[in-house]
Amino acid sequence: MHEAYHWLASFSAKTAAAGYVLCGLAGLLGALVNAALEGRPLVLPRMKGNELHLGFIGNLIICLTVAFMLDGSFQMAFFAALTGTYILRTLKAKLERAFADEIDRLNSEE
Repeated sequence: MHEAYHWLASFSAKTAAAGYVLCGLAGLLGALVNAALEGRPLVLPRMKGNELHLGFIGNLIICLTVAFMLDGSFQMAFFAALTGTYILRTLKAKLERAFADEIDRLNSEE
């Protein structure tokens, strides 16, 4: 494992493009680990009625975006990709719950 870390460090120091490759790999690895930890299958994009569901590709896009936003090492990009989707998913669930509660409150006042 120690040798792999030194290989990553020397690879990222060689060229500027290597940093982009490492961030991309960190984002991909973060998306895969995130899906595995949640026990979700890797679902391809699909149309459901008039809606497009991105499935794993949506998770991958978020992980790659967060990994590239953080200007750091492979480890930091991986950590950001792993935790970024969890934070966004939690925030989305709380917002949806708050909107549903408010709609229920408004409907009960009528």
